Amino acid sequence: MFIDNLAFNLTQSSNHFRYTESIKKFAICLYVLGSKQCYEFVRLNMPGSIPNLTTLGDLINKSNMTLAEAEFKFDSLQQFQSGFGFCSEDTTGVIPKVEYDSSTNSFIGFTTPVVDGIPLRKHYQTDTFDDFKIIRNTNATAPLLNVHMFQSISIEDDPTNFPKPFLLSAYGVDNKFTAMDILHRWMHIFERCLDKGVRIVGFSTDPVHIVTKWRNRLLSSTADLYIGNDKISMTHIEQLINNNNYTKLDHDLTKSDINPKDRQNYNSCIKLISDDVINLLNDSIDTNGTVVYLTLLKMIVKAYIDKSTSIHELKQQHLPKQKLINIHSFNSQPYEIDTLDIQQLISNAYDQALHLVKHSKILDTLNEHKINCIDDLTPDDLTDEILFDSQNDAVSDDDENILNSTKSDLNE
Repeated sequence: MFIDNLAFNLTQSSNHFRYTESIKKFAICLYVLGSKQCYEFVRLNMPGSIPNLTTLGDLINKSNMTLAEAEFKFDSLQQFQSGFGFCSEDTTGVIPKVEYDSSTNSFIGFTTPVVDGIPLRKHYQTDTFDDFKIIRNTNATAPLLNVHMFQSISIEDDPTNFPKPFLLSAYGVDNKFTAMDILHRWMHIFERCLDKGVRIVGFSTDPVHIVTKWRNRLLSSTADLYIGNDKISMTHIEQLINNNNYTKLDHDLTKSDINPKDRQNYNSCIKLISDDVINLLNDSIDTNGTVVYLTLLKMIVKAYIDKSTSIHELKQQHLPKQKLINIHSFNSQPYEIDTLDIQQLISNAYDQALHLVKHSKILDTLNEHKINCIDDLTPDDLTDEILFDSQNDAVSDDDENILNSTKSDLNE
């Protein structure tokens, strides 16, 4: 098809080049994945093979693929038929650069202001050069790009028909926001997606960083970690390495694996959560807290990083018998999931979240920061606040509102 289209255009003048729909889609993919320089290299060395940049820009605009800075494309989520999805958020370094976006009549490339975690669209609009000079002198260019991705969850057991990830939003940031800003933003995304008939079953950031941060917390000399009355300590691992009864063949650990200065040592995390290390710690005295900590870290790796984990091979993990925390999702009997019942999984996760929130005093913090007032995230729809009743031990109606009281919809 590519050769046929190229052969046809070679017999025409450059003003009469024509391209099939497949070639147009290929050109857009080449431009997005290969960059402008790669695209121009192919076009100039193979005249008539792909459209010029002007035509390509028109194709992108007509395909509704354009994305304005800080715009969330919630309306495009209706193309996903499953009704369930997973969101991720991460930042990547970019070359600071300010440009003018003619489609929105605003300048992009500055650090996007964030109000309650929600980025402001078209914030840097101006009609005069003097106004632009003021904006340029009082605002920093963004060194990072914050990207939100949406992954639809397929309801069909067909690996060839796996839904592709979708770019939900992107905007420049300086990475200066709080944890409460992130919670506000995630709850805003959850509510808006729910309005479009799509339920977000989870949020995540870079999983490798999650794992390395768990390791760094364990190796910190200032952190004082406990699970119940059991201490979580790097000392337990040091004793294992220094124990003359064991060799490296038994645990595969070296002193460099517990060096706190190497904060991005992912391979060290994998060694620390190996079955050999956990089993040896299980045989030691007063190491229950460290064993539980490493077991939870192992579950995180298996759930978010290990690509060999298949949903059909998924088994409920169980904590050691010495666990001191009550988490209903970890059973003492492994149970193999033969079919993916998404609604039941969400319902179970909902019950577990309510249980943990109720007993961990999270309600006080949520109420303090007004995280429960979803409507306050949009200035146009201000409503009265609904205060949490965090004093009652039973789950109240207000508690149900924290995680969206549409759980009953899942069981219909």
